[in-house]
Amino acid sequence: MRLDRKAIAALVGGTALLAGGGTALAAHGDGDRAARCEARLAKIAERRGISVEQLEANVAARLTARVDAALASGKISAERASELKERIAQGVLCKHALVKVKLARKGTLRAAARYLELTPQQLRAQLPGTSLAALAQKQGKSVEGLTTAMLAPAKAKLAKAVEAGRIPQARADQALARLAKLVDRLVTRTFPAR
Repeated sequence: MRLDRKAIAALVGGTALLAGGGTALAAHGDGDRAARCEARLAKIAERRGISVEQLEANVAARLTARVDAALASGKISAERASELKERIAQGVLCKHALVKVKLARKGTLRAAARYLELTPQQLRAQLPGTSLAALAQKQGKSVEGLTTAMLAPAKAKLAKAVEAGRIPQARADQALARLAKLVDRLVTRTFPAR
């Protein structure tokens, strides 16, 4: 059974986060991401007349073949191939994306707390009913500096990934651009009052 290009692109895009090449993105509505991914997989499986489990097995087989091809051509190391195969074998196309998004949000908020010279607990206590931008101004800090501080950890991780050859520079630039947009939204978002 053959998967069309759109199906492959959707599945490979979904597994890109799982494969660890990209940076996780922080955004509101994170819980919807995993649900949308699951719904997409179900829809593709239904169109193909197979179960979601069979679709995931097919995708895992194709991804494993791609990893083998990359290893054979010398594009990745044996260690990296082993890591990727282990992740593929776990067979979770949608579930880890949500975990990584939450971890990325936690990292950006931790960086925001450091920039604002607050502990993470103090930041959490002061956020309800206000925005990060308002807190920055209250602390006498610039919003631009806050945004830069929040992006710094992701920039460093992406630079290391590019340097190690795990991802191309163009992909790192795209991930950073998406993350910058999401951080801008996070900075201006008014957090709900408790």
